[in-house]
Amino acid sequence: EMIVDLNGKPVKLSPNLTPYTKIFEMLANYCNHKQAYIEIKSDIPIAAGLGSSASIAVALTAAYSRYLGLSLSLDEISRIAYESEKIVHGKPSGIDNSIATYGGGIVFEKGNIRRINIDKLSEAFIIIANTGIERSTRDAVLKVLRLYDKYESILMHVYKASRNLVNEAVKHIEEGNLRELGELMNINHGLLSAIGVSLLELEELVYIARKAGALGSKITGAGLGGCIIALSTKDSVEKVEKALKAKAKWVLKASISMDGVKVMEKEH
Repeated sequence: EMIVDLNGKPVKLSPNLTPYTKIFEMLANYCNHKQAYIEIKSDIPIAAGLGSSASIAVALTAAYSRYLGLSLSLDEISRIAYESEKIVHGKPSGIDNSIATYGGGIVFEKGNIRRINIDKLSEAFIIIANTGIERSTRDAVLKVLRLYDKYESILMHVYKASRNLVNEAVKHIEEGNLRELGELMNINHGLLSAIGVSLLELEELVYIARKAGALGSKITGAGLGGCIIALSTKDSVEKVEKALKAKAKWVLKASISMDGVKVMEKEH
């Protein structure tokens, strides 16, 4: 929780919310602040590769700006949230704040966002399994950057392969080709492992899911801990979920939402 004074300065602040002070600084460019009591509740685990920090940044930006009487566009909300993400992660990609803001399916490349049709994924199930190992996106990003600087002539081909893989995946997402999408997830996991962001615990969950019948499974987030995701159909989802529960800290089935950030005013 935090209490914000009339100057937009948090006078009471939980330590893990410090990066979000950047949001108040940026909103000061739009209007004067108002005193506020802000309570944050989230079901998204911290440091698990599920975008918890970006989700909070987007929600806080949207809610507090509405409280100030502003009508920010989704682009503005995402941009402000991204600035607080820089404090948390150092050099974030911008993907997490974008998907938290816009919802649905997007293709993100160097700040450019293109929405994609995910209607044909209605038969798909996404299963998330958590290793229970907390990790830092900042540490993972720095590790990959150091490796790239050392072996640029090799890693540039991995980056190119990743870009080609995404383009191929978009086609299969929009066509609803789940088997091919699963195969591409497996390839993507191999690329992530190659650049050093996997761990034994992640590999175990990835292969448990595949052995149980998942069409594909891979690291989600920055790696070095956190979660994996597995793609399944209704024929295998229960078996995959059960197998992962025997090893993971927790497992859940996720639905794909077309909704991005929304502000709902509480009735008094």
